[in-house]
Amino acid sequence: MNILVINCGSSSLKFAVFNLDEADIPLWSGLIERIGTHTPLRISWNSGAQREHFEIPPCQHRQAMEWLVDKFDKLGITATLGGVGHRFVHGGETFRQSVLVTPAVLATLKKCLDLAPLHNPANFEGIELTQKVFPHLPQCIVFDTAFHATIPEHAYRYALPEKYYDEHQIRRYGFHGTSHSFIARKSRQILQENRFNAHGIVSLHLGNGCSSCAILDGKSVDTSMGFTPLEGLVMGTRVGDIDPGVCIYLAEKCQMTVQEISDLLNKKSGLLGVSGVSNDLRTLLEKEKEGHAPSTLAIHIFAYKAAQSVGKMMVALPHLDALVFTGGIGENSPAMRARIVGHLQCFLLFLDPDANHTHGKATGGFIQSPASPVKILVISTQEEWLIAQEMVVLTSAISLEP
Repeated sequence: MNILVINCGSSSLKFAVFNLDEADIPLWSGLIERIGTHTPLRISWNSGAQREHFEIPPCQHRQAMEWLVDKFDKLGITATLGGVGHRFVHGGETFRQSVLVTPAVLATLKKCLDLAPLHNPANFEGIELTQKVFPHLPQCIVFDTAFHATIPEHAYRYALPEKYYDEHQIRRYGFHGTSHSFIARKSRQILQENRFNAHGIVSLHLGNGCSSCAILDGKSVDTSMGFTPLEGLVMGTRVGDIDPGVCIYLAEKCQMTVQEISDLLNKKSGLLGVSGVSNDLRTLLEKEKEGHAPSTLAIHIFAYKAAQSVGKMMVALPHLDALVFTGGIGENSPAMRARIVGHLQCFLLFLDPDANHTHGKATGGFIQSPASPVKILVISTQEEWLIAQEMVVLTSAISLEP
């Protein structure tokens, strides 16, 4: 049985098909971009080692989904599908674990759309479209916030009057939960196979969006993102932690509207804002070589804030057994890993330069030096595979019910 995983964004549709009896590498996967724009859609299609690229006329999500289903039909993929798993960014306090799609679930889910206006509406549309084209298949929803449901109250509550939590559920929720959940499972497996302790782990997901997570015995006990994905580390275009007084100042002194402030903090800050060049770390590392001072500053701020977040997460753990790098930057940038760990030598974390340079490929993912009592790992996150696993678990539970 194959499982289709869908991640529907505001202008994109990411998909992957897994056979869970085989490896955690998808049989087919791809990305449809530029949905809802006036430019042709760009489609990437992967099947094993084969890579293809297509363009189709501008269209909306519905037509993009129809194109995908037609492609599946022609290749005989549709007949092999046994279920569909969806990523949903923000489940609020209502959805604390993965659920099967039902009319009641969809009705409740609609009430969560405003919690993440940049993500949830698109995620919801993807579920509705998939139900229409695959009405016979069971479908499940995996929430980015669900893994963090185990965070204790003293860690998720803000120091605001009680009514703002009671009436508006304003609290830290955390995101990237599917990625951190995968890292929790995979890192424990690797550490235990090598007979290392695996109780206290900090997962550092670094990409265009960035977050850290403190994991104790496989459960999230703290995380850097908060009520929204804006809190925490410096990111590609997001500012991360900032004095809330800055927002008041921008409104009063600069006469900026709420929307203008939101755009500034979410879309024009971070690496892009400081460098004035790009939100792509690879570009900034090249610009640094050319002596571009703003790019160097952006890189330094990014590394310092990431390292600082690791220290914060350590407070939630009795001790730290391992630090895990994941995400596009975490998995692929030896230079950034070196800068971050360089700030953490006071906690006795040290890298092996050779292992770091090769992303730990010859050392089972380990990149720490022999002098480092804390293990340091590079693990490629597999969010889609974990969503497919959740689909199987949920449908299996139903089949076992009397």
